[in-house]
Amino acid sequence: MSAAEQLEALVARASRRGLHDLDRSELRALPSLYRLTVAELAEARSRGLARASLFPLEALVLRAHGLLYAPPPLSLGRGVGELLVEYPARVRRAGLRVAFAALLLAVGGIFGALEVHADPGAALILMPGSMQENAESFREERSPPRAGEATYGAFYFTNNAQVAATAFALGTTFGVGTLLVLLYNGLLLGATIALVAARGSLWALLSYVLPHGGVELTAIAIAAAGGFGLARAVIAPGFRRRRDALVSAAREALPLALGSAVLLAVAGLVEGWISPKPWPLRWKAAIGLSLDLALALYLCLPAPKALPPGLASPEHLE
Repeated sequence: MSAAEQLEALVARASRRGLHDLDRSELRALPSLYRLTVAELAEARSRGLARASLFPLEALVLRAHGLLYAPPPLSLGRGVGELLVEYPARVRRAGLRVAFAALLLAVGGIFGALEVHADPGAALILMPGSMQENAESFREERSPPRAGEATYGAFYFTNNAQVAATAFALGTTFGVGTLLVLLYNGLLLGATIALVAARGSLWALLSYVLPHGGVELTAIAIAAAGGFGLARAVIAPGFRRRRDALVSAAREALPLALGSAVLLAVAGLVEGWISPKPWPLRWKAAIGLSLDLALALYLCLPAPKALPPGLASPEHLE
């Protein structure tokens, strides 16, 4: 049996039931048979055979090429899984930018807190009306009674995701937009803390913020770090065209924003269902610290080992 006939038999089986239907020896033989068939096709073309005679061989080569080199079909579950596996290593590579984003949030928070502490009336200028009303609700030693409502979890996730996405996308404005988003949101947080301390119960605010605040702010800082990655490509594209540098940076930075969306979904669930519950502060603190510790351990996971190029994983080829 010729190489082309053997290849056709293997391709027919794999096309019907997938590569997993082939045993180890057949998987090993498939690339070699493909190369021999390609050589046979090239020889047939060099001899000037009729197109009708070449067509079956060309069709076989195309089918085999698709099995060997075509990318796997897109799968949402697989894509999310790969993102979660690769996310910690990507965050660590952007560590300096994440730290810079966190610093900007802190600077904005300190400024907002100092301004409102010095003059509580400044909250009327620094904070929108909805946030002032929210701050006014923390007047008692308990959180607002809004726990257990999925609509609030969805609202918090949507709002925080919008902040993170904006911080990421505005990296294309040479990073200026990302910087301003971080400073402004830090300012709102600091002003809220100062206003609650002046007119309400700081313990109630802490009880509300502790369960989800660490994950939420970390996710926003990571998304903003992706935006600063875009800004670096726009500011210093090197020897590439600015558009090409931006496309390359976006491929590297986009997983940061997508992973942050997953973290914000977790924070939104906690903020909607757990943070408002009138539980003791120590319970809320324990939940928040547990989530923060879990996130820190997750971000310390080692990078996945890249598989060598080829048809199958090393386990299949041993």
